[in-house]
Amino acid sequence: MPGQFYDNAIQTQIDDAATDYSAAATLFSFTGPAARYGRILDFTLNVTTAFTVADTEVDIGENGGDADAQLDGGIIAFTGSAIGDNINVGTKQQYADGVDINPDATTDVVSDGGSTAGAGDTRVLVAWW
Repeated sequence: MPGQFYDNAIQTQIDDAATDYSAAATLFSFTGPAARYGRILDFTLNVTTAFTVADTEVDIGENGGDADAQLDGGIIAFTGSAIGDNINVGTKQQYADGVDINPDATTDVVSDGGSTAGAGDTRVLVAWW
């Protein structure tokens, strides 16, 4: 049916340059347009510093916790990821429900700090309804 709720999504791209993935921390956060639900469409990491020692897991979710993660463990920067490598995650298969980001929620991108070194330019693409 034309004109449905999902037909008029606003897409935003959140960029974070030279994100350091080597610490267990919230890397960056974002909030969508007021009163709109969101869905993560894509996550891309372009490696600028090689990842060493161990794999790094990245979660994307509200309040930075695994229990609230919309993309929990779906992003892994593997040991040996080298400068110039692109890590791209197709995210549609990651979701069990239809709503991924609640309205007016702050969404965190969190690293488990598994790697002793590793950084990259990060992009998150989100659709908001």
